[in-house]
Amino acid sequence: MRKKHHHSRRSASFSCCSDDANHHSRRQSRRTVVFTAVTACTLSKTKTVNEDDKGAAWAYEDEKTVPAHQTEDMPPVKYKEYVDYDRGFSMKVPEDWLMDTPNGVLEREFHPRAEYGGRRCTVIVNPVGKVESKSDGGNGIPKLRDLEMEEYTSAEKLGKTRANDFAPLEGATGGAKAATFLVKAEEKEDGSLYFYEWRSQAMLNFHFWEVAVLGPGMRGSGRKLGRRDVVSVKCQMPEDGMTPGDVEIFETITQSLKLLPLEEVTVDDEF
Repeated sequence: MRKKHHHSRRSASFSCCSDDANHHSRRQSRRTVVFTAVTACTLSKTKTVNEDDKGAAWAYEDEKTVPAHQTEDMPPVKYKEYVDYDRGFSMKVPEDWLMDTPNGVLEREFHPRAEYGGRRCTVIVNPVGKVESKSDGGNGIPKLRDLEMEEYTSAEKLGKTRANDFAPLEGATGGAKAATFLVKAEEKEDGSLYFYEWRSQAMLNFHFWEVAVLGPGMRGSGRKLGRRDVVSVKCQMPEDGMTPGDVEIFETITQSLKLLPLEEVTVDDEF
């Protein structure tokens, strides 16, 4: 009987220790599972970034700092047509870029995947109301120069105005001071499109490519009443590491902006 009693106590003691061991084992298992899941997720994310970039850029801990550039060893950029039937214009954008709407329906921002604060292009629509044509040889269609605003009298004037809005034009630099400089300004012979290129100089230098056109206005009653929009495309990127391939992308985008033929503006917007 004593042996039996002693055996029972040992059994109870063993059972208690076994429960503690099982509990500890389960806790360790949970920790292992969680750690393994987190590690797998991190490795998977890094692999995805590398696969998407196809070796053009390495994976950063913060994907928002990926310094992607278009280099000679990368495949040629393929473009798709972005069409806004509501506002009556179209333009080309790289087919693998993403689109955001940072400020509602009047802005569309395009940028490479997993690249923020770097290369990007923003389409900005600014309603300006009714505009009468005052230009010669314009077939009665108003142009930017017909706007009764000094900044729209020429591409050079508009470029300097936009640059000065960002930082003082040809101002002092050094330390915390920033300044902007107009690189070039061009316009179509009929004055329908203004192109202008400028740069900012500060602790981080940026380069800008812009194009502007006087659009037909919002489809519907606004367009029937002659209420027009200034449609502009603003492309930018840091100058650090800028390549000829990057420049070609932005020049292709800005030079592709055009108004839709009148017979197309009634088609449903595909975006």
